[in-house]
Amino acid sequence: MKPLIEPRKTVVLVLIYLISTLTLAQSENNISNPKNENRKAQKIAFFNAKMNLNEEESKAFWPVVSDMQKELKDLKNKNNHYRTMLKNKKTEELSDSELEEIVDSRIQMGKDQMDIKIKYHQKFKEVLPIQKVAKYYQGVKEFKKIQSERKKQHNNPGERK
Repeated sequence: MKPLIEPRKTVVLVLIYLISTLTLAQSENNISNPKNENRKAQKIAFFNAKMNLNEEESKAFWPVVSDMQKELKDLKNKNNHYRTMLKNKKTEELSDSELEEIVDSRIQMGKDQMDIKIKYHQKFKEVLPIQKVAKYYQGVKEFKKIQSERKKQHNNPGERK
């Protein structure tokens, strides 16, 4: 007779739970939110399966991802002033110098984002084989697509399948 849950699946589920708990505990600004916790656990489970990470790789990889996401978020928050300016005014209402400052800051932010991604790409290669790093990048695109579809379905309940 087959067991209800295969031992490997049990290990993966326990690993997902532990990693999500560790990830949430590391977040300084995290306010306990069940939806957020569930979303993070789903994301970790998705990537662990996609990349076929073992426990050791997972423990080494996810803190690096968390650090990268924190740096990117800090950069985005740092440049929030310019986005707010564009939201509150139309481009025609801004002076040339204000507009130049906003456009220049967006270009610089793009460069800074790329610098952060390059730095963390090197760190990813230090903790994972390149095959798994490549699977991570593929998974990012796939995960964004899945999230976009979910959001679309949430916003348009009539279109749910």
